[in-house]
Parts: sequence; structure tokens; C-alpha cells
Amino acid sequence: MQNYFLERIVLFLLFIGFGESRRYSAHMASEDDIEYFAEKRALLIHHIDSMILLAFTSSMVVIVLTAWFFKHHRFRFMNESGLTLIYGMLLGYVILWTNTGRIESNTVQVIPSNKSSIYRPPDFLRLGVSKPDNSVVHFHYEIIEGLVADSKTEIEKKKVERKTLFSPEIFFNIILPPVIFNAGYSLKKRRFFRNIGSILSFVFIGTTVSALIIGTLMYILSTIFMMGYKFQELLFFGSIMSPTDPLSVLAVFNELNVEADLYALVFGESALNDAVAIVMAGIIDTYSPGSSDTFDMAAIGNSIWSFIYVFFGSLLLGSLIGCINALITKFTLIAEFPNLETGMFILLSYVSFLLAEVVGFTGIVAVLFCGICQAHYTFNNLSEESQNRTKQFFEMISFLAEGFIFLYIGVAVVTSNAMKWNIFFLVFALFSMVVSRAAFVYPLCSFLNLKRKPPIPLNHQHMIVFSGLRGAVSFALASRNVSTENRQVMLSTTSMAVIITVLVNGGLTNWMIDYLGIKYGGQQNRRDEDDENNSTPHTPTVHGHNPWDKAFLPRKWYNFDAKILKPLLTNANPTLMETMPNACRPLTRILTTRRQMENYRRTINHSLSGTDESLTQEIAVDANNGQVKFSKDSSTAI
Repeated sequence: MQNYFLERIVLFLLFIGFGESRRYSAHMASEDDIEYFAEKRALLIHHIDSMILLAFTSSMVVIVLTAWFFKHHRFRFMNESGLTLIYGMLLGYVILWTNTGRIESNTVQVIPSNKSSIYRPPDFLRLGVSKPDNSVVHFHYEIIEGLVADSKTEIEKKKVERKTLFSPEIFFNIILPPVIFNAGYSLKKRRFFRNIGSILSFVFIGTTVSALIIGTLMYILSTIFMMGYKFQELLFFGSIMSPTDPLSVLAVFNELNVEADLYALVFGESALNDAVAIVMAGIIDTYSPGSSDTFDMAAIGNSIWSFIYVFFGSLLLGSLIGCINALITKFTLIAEFPNLETGMFILLSYVSFLLAEVVGFTGIVAVLFCGICQAHYTFNNLSEESQNRTKQFFEMISFLAEGFIFLYIGVAVVTSNAMKWNIFFLVFALFSMVVSRAAFVYPLCSFLNLKRKPPIPLNHQHMIVFSGLRGAVSFALASRNVSTENRQVMLSTTSMAVIITVLVNGGLTNWMIDYLGIKYGGQQNRRDEDDENNSTPHTPTVHGHNPWDKAFLPRKWYNFDAKILKPLLTNANPTLMETMPNACRPLTRILTTRRQMENYRRTINHSLSGTDESLTQEIAVDANNGQVKFSKDSSTAI
């Protein structure tokens, strides 16, 4: 009775401002009933959507205030992500209790007229509804998203339409891109590249091994207990459960200022393994083994080639868009108009995601590496106002998007019709998730320590295993397709894995850091080695000295970047005229901007402030003519 009373109040408030009750009574016997009911339903959906969005936004306000309260009083047992999940579940229970977001609807059972249409869900429906005058009004429905299949007659679900959930495509096309872009744009490049070999090993080898172990263990379980899962399905499940999202762990790392190499390893893995898992899941999901339940060698080879082609194609495309934006900001005076400059920066960054999706690549990989290139090159060409705007914009939009995602996960667990629960499957999935992470972290770290300096200590390895939280990408991949009962079980299992790991692992991070004896605090100096976004571009290599470290990959990349890419894509010094052979002088002069030459002259004047004035003037004149001089008593290019 109480639920009914609350529902009537909600409906009354929805329509009181529009005179719907008067109009309905006036048209009760009219021939326009169909048009009226269609309009009424559209209006009701609009208002309920607004109510749900208001509920989500208000919940985010409460979450922000609660997070501030916890931080202010240093309550570290609960992190922001965990708080958001809890509030999401509470909001879901409120929605269920009040029946908000449920619309009474008619059910039409459509039976296929030919056998060719029963093997795939419909893409388009055209339904005719009779009017009192025996004329027919046709309604058209495009069924491109939101399909939920069931093999049983579930009367309650068929009678209502729930409006608390949104399309999974919103995650991939709107919410997820700024989160991934910010991961690349805020990347601490110096520490990242110092650990690039270990990070790439975790990303490619670790993510693949984790997906295979989870899929294999779950397939063994399914076979023993005859649960009816194919190996392809469980391999897909393994791929969506392999990416990590240690957002709450990294927040604690940053607050405590833990050891820099540990932070770089955990952050670098989580920044890149999302992209690897998305490509892997897409390839597995689109592969059809036909009558066989296992992969043959040809299929394995095709899958490996598809993975390489899609991943590195997306990487190159995103990097290319970032470099194009760097060239635009370098060779134009758009910096004179910060609004246009910032707008173009944001739009081109989003173009990298959309273009990759259009040409058949993966937008997440493209936008990630676009963010890395934009931070490394384009950022240096922006005006100071645009630098601050872009950093603040993507930090804020990423914070809100991540909060909305975790809030949405909490609501979905309670209210979604697209979830089916199997406790045994859930428990074994959590077990497989822990085993798979430990199975690649410890052997891989032992192998890397053979050559790595400094080695990854055992307490860091334990922390890396503990930091394997699941998050937004896993949930978004699982929710993208719930057309079968098996996929619905996977979605509910993934959702609970996210909630459990965020609450348990995220909440115990402080305790684990102290328990493992990981250094943190003032003795660690990570922040002074933040990426070079807020500083001038670094100077070139002198006599083989490398300011990064002695690792082979960072050293080779740094030399190429300092001599070719930075002078080409930014207004940094040295210019291409200094780093390229004299035979390339005409081309390098064209690719050197006036701003670079002005920076070059300022560097000369600063370096020669105590030398003969005539020499300074001579070098400045030569700089204007595109000539480069070297100091007679120094081997360093001025």
C-alpha cells in the first residue's frame, strides 16, 4: 500500500503541470487515442529520465561532500570509489522501494514468420496498431541496443520497462574516452619510461596470461558441473576480467607519496591493460568457432594477427592525431585565442577516438596514446591559459565520469533486469581472478629482475598483486552484450567482482602498505619528477649522458625524441637546424618557427651574459640568418 501511494504521488507530480488528466478525460472517447497515448508515454519517459538523472546528480553531490568529510578527518578505511558504490546500491534500493523508473507497458509477442529470422535478434520492428475507425497506425522501433534475452516467462519483467539504466554505448562513446585520455594526458612520463620494459611486460604478457588462466579455470568448472558454457564464452569472460582499475589504490599511493617505481608500475599497467583487454575481448567476441568448441591453429594465428593489427594500428592513429595537433599549435597563432585553442585541443582528442572506431580500430587505445602525445608535445605549444584549462578540464571530467560509472554500477546491481545470479560461478570467478594475477606477477617479476636495476622487491610484488582491482572497463565490456543467460551471469559476476575488490582491496590499501613495509612519506621524492608538462622542454643529450637512466629502450627513444621529434613538433630548443645535418638546412629552416628562434636567441644571451658583447651580437645575427654557432670553449651546442 505504501509503495502504491508513493507511486501515485510521483505520477501526479509528473503530470500536474501539463494538465494531462484534463486532456486525457477530454479525449477518452476520441479517435486520437493512439496518438495521445504515444505522446503521453513519450512525456512520461522524458520526466522519468529527468528524475533519474536528478537522482544520480544529487547522489554525486552527497558523495563529494562525504568524500571531503572522510579526507578532512583522515578516515582511510573507505575510499571514494567504495563510497560511490555504496551510495549507488542505496540509490538502487530506493528506486526499487518507490517503484521509480518503472513504466507500465503493453507486451506484444512477435512470432517469426520464417525460419531465417529466428537465429538472430531483430534489428527493426514495424508494429501496426488499429484505431476505432479500423485504420492502422504504424510504430517503428529500431532495436540497436538494450536487448535482454530470456528463455523463461518472466511476467513481471515483461510488464514493466525500467528507466534507471542507460545504454552501454554511453560508456564507450561518451564517459570512458575522457577517463582514458586523462590517464595518458596526466601520465608521469619520466617514471613511466624508466619502467617501460616492466610495464609492457605486465600489459601484454600479464593481461594475456591472466585472461587465459581465468578462461581455462572457469571452463574446467563449467565442464565438471555441466554449466553449459563454451570455451569461447569463458575466454571472453577472462579477457573482460583481466584489466585492472586501481583507482582507489593509486589515490592512496598519491596521498602517502609511496615509492616512485611502485607507483609507476601499478599506474602504467592499469593505463595500458584496459586497451589490451578491450582489443582482446573484441577479437574473441567476434570470432565464431562454428561447430567446434576449441580454437585451431589457423584461428590462433588469425587472432594474434588481428590483435597486433588492431592494437598497433590504434596506437599509431592516436599518436598521429596528437602529432597533427602539435603541428597545428606550433605553426599557427591560435594561441592568441585561448578559447579556440582549448576547444580545438578537446575536439581533436575526441576525434582520435571516433576515427579509430570508424576505421575498425579501437578508440580506447587511440585516445590513450593521443593523450600521451598531446602531453608530451602539444602541451608545450599551448598558451599558459590553455595549459591550465586542459589539465583542469580533463582532471575534472575524468573525476566526474569515474564517479558516475561507479555510482551506475551500484545502481545496476540492484535494479537491472539484465543480471542473473549464480553464486557458485561468482565464488570460483573471484578465486580464478586472484590465482591468475599471482600466476603472472611473481614469475614475470622474477624474470625481469634478472636484468632490471633496481629489481622489483618482493613486497612490491605483493602490492602489485593486491592492486588488481576491477573497475569501469570490465563492467562496460560485460554490459555491452547481455543477449543470453550466460552473458547475464557474466555481467552480474563482473559487477560483484568490481564491488568486492574496490571495497576490500581499496579499503585495506593503507593497512597493506604498512604491513608490507613499503616506504612512503617525505623520504620519497616522486613529485619533483613529475612529467615535464609544466616545465620547459629538456636539453639534448651531451656526450652520451642521458638524464633519464641507462636502460636501453629509454635511452634510444630519448635520443630520437630530443633530436628529431621535439624540435619538429614543439617550439623547443635545440632546433632541427642544430640536430639535423647541414644538407637538410633548407627544410629545417622552414620547420623552425620564429618562436623557436626567439627562444634560441634568449638561450644564447643567457649563456653568454658574461662574455664579449660583440660575440653575442654576432651569434644573434647568425641565428636570425638560420646559422648555428658553437661556443669555442664548450662542446655543448648553444
